[in-house]
Amino acid sequence: MQSFATIIAASALFAGVSASPLKVRSTCGSAPAGSGSEAPISQPTGITTAAACQAQCEANTSCQSFVFGMVNNADECMLYSVPAASVPKQSSTNLIAYDKACTSVPSVVPTASNPTGLNKKLAVRDTCGSAPTGSGSQTPLSQSTGITTAAACQAQCEANSGCLSFVFGMVNNADECMLYSVAAASVPTQTSTNLVAYDKACTSVPSVVPTASNPTGANTGSSSSTTGSTGSSTGSNTGSTGNQGGNPARLAARDTCGSAPVGPSGNASPISTPANIDSAAACQAQCQADSSCESFEYGTLSQGASPTCRLFSVAAASVPAPTSGQSLVVYDVGCSV
Repeated sequence: MQSFATIIAASALFAGVSASPLKVRSTCGSAPAGSGSEAPISQPTGITTAAACQAQCEANTSCQSFVFGMVNNADECMLYSVPAASVPKQSSTNLIAYDKACTSVPSVVPTASNPTGLNKKLAVRDTCGSAPTGSGSQTPLSQSTGITTAAACQAQCEANSGCLSFVFGMVNNADECMLYSVAAASVPTQTSTNLVAYDKACTSVPSVVPTASNPTGANTGSSSSTTGSTGSSTGSNTGSTGNQGGNPARLAARDTCGSAPVGPSGNASPISTPANIDSAAACQAQCQADSSCESFEYGTLSQGASPTCRLFSVAAASVPAPTSGQSLVVYDVGCSV
């Protein structure tokens, strides 16, 4: 257990970044993916670049993030009072979210061929070995038989020009390989947690034959997972969800570090709500001092309320999504806050 003095020291260490309401990694040029219903606080007109939209946000003390892009040949700039990670998914993929503190925001006027006004094509991080969480009803374009490893399933995907992602795992003692024409992030939630999704471009896909103790066929000799274009990796604290039943070959998962919670409603309740916590770093210190804590969330439970710190015994990916009016950001305990 860490002492109170250690917790205070951790808070002081991160005091330099505590000026913002939420200590999160900035979202700088990503499609909004929040699940709430937060409405813009302002929609300035005559704004023709993302940089100009940012200037509008900087001039508004209530603004924490903004969305910019061209829709139906009209430039749109929307200001939000929540971090970009909590901005709701938009009706058009042309609309891109940025946190107020982002640097190098594009000064490019959108065109029909570049409606987001980005300096370059938006980089999308591959999903490489995660349980599917898509909410759509997309069906597999193919279900290959006789495939006994995720790597072999990937080979099937690579041989199919319409395949963008694949799902692999063992269900009822039978190996399953399903190919999809959508990115892994859009593959619907499966009926079994043994089924794991990968984008076609993933590297280091496991060549492990699934067993009863390792039904996902995950690599058992490494505690870190490979991500896509961001090139980030996670350490030994990853993948420790509360519902694995002590499986010695748990799926290595990428830490969630500063995103809006997206878990099912009622999936988990806080194990503790420490008082007088004034930063995400101080909240993390509380989590690190509790052996049963695997993740924590920091933010406000209602508009204008003081920040709250809540600890959870499940991975951040399983922390329930915020309800209306809440502005919360979740982290796994191993994150660098």
